[in-house]
Amino acid sequence: MTDSVRDDVTVQMMTFSDGGAGGRKRILVVDDSLIMRNLITEIVDSDPDLEVVDTAPDGRVALQKVRQLKPDAVLLDIEMPEMSGLETLRRLNLRSSCKVVILSSLVASEDSAKRIEALRLGAVATIGKPSGGVSFDLKEKRASEIVRTLRRALDLPTVGEPIILPAKPGKPDRTAQAAFVEDLLAGLETAVLLFDHTGRLMRCNAAASILRGCDVTLGRATIGSICGEFNQALADEIWDVIGGGDNRSPSEIDFAAPDGSWIAIRRTIRSAGLPSEPRSALVLIDDIAEQRRMRGLLEKTMSPGVARDWLAAPNADLGGELREATILFADVRGFTPLAEALGAHGVVDLLNRYFAYMADVIVAEGGTIDKFIGDGIMALFGIPTSHGDDADRAVAAARNMLRALSLLNEQPGFPQLRIGIGIATGPVIAGRIGSPDRMNHTVIGNAANLAARIESVCKAYGCPILISGETLKRLRRPVTTRLIDVVAVEGQESQTPIHEVFVDAPDAAERWLEPFATGVAAYLAGDFAAGARRFADVGVINPDDLMTQVLHERCVQLDLQRPAVWTGAWKLVEK
Repeated sequence: MTDSVRDDVTVQMMTFSDGGAGGRKRILVVDDSLIMRNLITEIVDSDPDLEVVDTAPDGRVALQKVRQLKPDAVLLDIEMPEMSGLETLRRLNLRSSCKVVILSSLVASEDSAKRIEALRLGAVATIGKPSGGVSFDLKEKRASEIVRTLRRALDLPTVGEPIILPAKPGKPDRTAQAAFVEDLLAGLETAVLLFDHTGRLMRCNAAASILRGCDVTLGRATIGSICGEFNQALADEIWDVIGGGDNRSPSEIDFAAPDGSWIAIRRTIRSAGLPSEPRSALVLIDDIAEQRRMRGLLEKTMSPGVARDWLAAPNADLGGELREATILFADVRGFTPLAEALGAHGVVDLLNRYFAYMADVIVAEGGTIDKFIGDGIMALFGIPTSHGDDADRAVAAARNMLRALSLLNEQPGFPQLRIGIGIATGPVIAGRIGSPDRMNHTVIGNAANLAARIESVCKAYGCPILISGETLKRLRRPVTTRLIDVVAVEGQESQTPIHEVFVDAPDAAERWLEPFATGVAAYLAGDFAAGARRFADVGVINPDDLMTQVLHERCVQLDLQRPAVWTGAWKLVEK
């Protein structure tokens, strides 16, 4: 998802006249966010007349499941990778009765571009989404409205669009010149299809067989018969060129084959014919399935942007680039004894479910998963693409990771996990690092080391989220924090302030933050006795705050045995 658009989820619903009779209406939920799919499923299943028959993570999978399951309705997220919701809707082409409901943070305004586009495509209602791309408060704020709108839409049938019939078959001319052209094209791996002004296929080469299952008989096949109802966008582009529109540059699309499978292709469309004759269209199609497969494999080990660059220039030097980035480390607390209790299969299942939720949140904020380290996660914000607010995105991701963990911990049979998150910002070196036979695109630098060190003290300090002072300086969005310490990390010359980020701001009635800040100021100034008194006062108000206990004990010890030189920085030894 893009920056501002990433924070919206648009839901479209299509009802089919041949499903759901005499029982609970069958719903297919489509959303690229695992958390959103689960939340929407709970909302829909709460209605006795509705049931979620299946879910899909993107439009391509959704179209396949629509064919297989024939659900009564589809709840469809618009902003998704691979194929957007609007593209999915165009491919469905509204051939069956269809109602559309939009759920988005961008449709609150009457003149919203997304709202206008959705209504143009047949949307019957819009619902303002309460928060960002992963909306944790969806159930509390929109559940009844979603169910109510879904029920209303399912009771309103629509009439499908007519199917365009192909032109009558005819016997194509075969001149010596045409035979020469066909022989010339026979050796090409690129499929070449020539349609006349009526949409009839007049020429094609052997490579057109990549459109498996499609009838490419000359004189009989047409734009409509080849594209079918699920490739209407491609058909519209070809007709537009025939009608005098601009040529289409090469572009990657997914072609829906008659058997329901997908064919990854790159298409180019150009006008053909003499000026004095009716305009024709020349369509060039390349099979990019292998390239797409390789990119998918690479994207499992590196960011999509880096994977694309690597495929485009496999021998290029992608290393040694100095960039500013925000690094996030997360780790599960007490994982070793938990792993011993669960056993091998239990550990794998637990980690896969946990990583799925955490990755969902990180990607929603524009982050890149650098690697999974045992039960830990290393994520990058600003690498490979800087958004200008990467520190804000990292902090938002950390807060949402804890919210997502709460949802995960609520699932029956799931052990209660606790995590610590450390975040630091600064210059890093990004590039391919490793041996000649095995390399990984990652980052190295003080910021990465500091983030890992900060995460390691989360448990000792009793703080789920800790960030460096440099990260705090770059925050643009308001967030409640408190300065808890200044540390000196081995191998780094500068002292580093550490701040705790609250997932939810403390209640205004809680007056312990102000005396805590006074205690920290006294401690940093070397007035350990005053610091100890203030932290003792805070302990009475908020006895559960572990950081207050840590600093109180530290002040007491330092007051008894004062250091010869006090810089205000505590030497960080945890790793």
